[in-house]
Amino acid sequence: MLLFLKQSRTLWALFAATIVLAIGFQSATPLAGGALLDTSTTLAASEALLQAMSTEQKQAHLWITLLLDVPFPLAYGGLFLGMCLRYTGRFALYLAAPAFLVIPVDLIENAIQALALTGNASLLPAKAYLTPAKFLLLYAAAIIAIGSLGISLVLSGLRKDNT
Repeated sequence: MLLFLKQSRTLWALFAATIVLAIGFQSATPLAGGALLDTSTTLAASEALLQAMSTEQKQAHLWITLLLDVPFPLAYGGLFLGMCLRYTGRFALYLAAPAFLVIPVDLIENAIQALALTGNASLLPAKAYLTPAKFLLLYAAAIIAIGSLGISLVLSGLRKDNT
């Protein structure tokens, strides 16, 4: 599986999926009232947003969560994980840890949101921990992946200049 994630074809497919899903979020978010639970980092903010939504907006948000936000961490997480594995050398598994961890954290957050949107908000307090953790892991994974790609490109250029 790790070898599959490192392949150029896989990385490009995950990049395309990430872009398509991100565009989908931009297009669909107004249907849920303009704000999604994914960005609220406190219990109070999540509860306020949930209470401000109409039944139709909650239904739209649920479909956004199921159709876009479930595959999204698989796409961006897989992309960053594959980039880390491909470009970080012997420390790849260590440096890929944030990309690996963000996937289940985001999926658990999505499950809690889906439950809350269908009327069971008993697990909503966990979002106060999961959402900030998701963003921390996401930003760390992105910085490591993009940084490792940049370093790899610079080193590749230096090797070509020396030959």
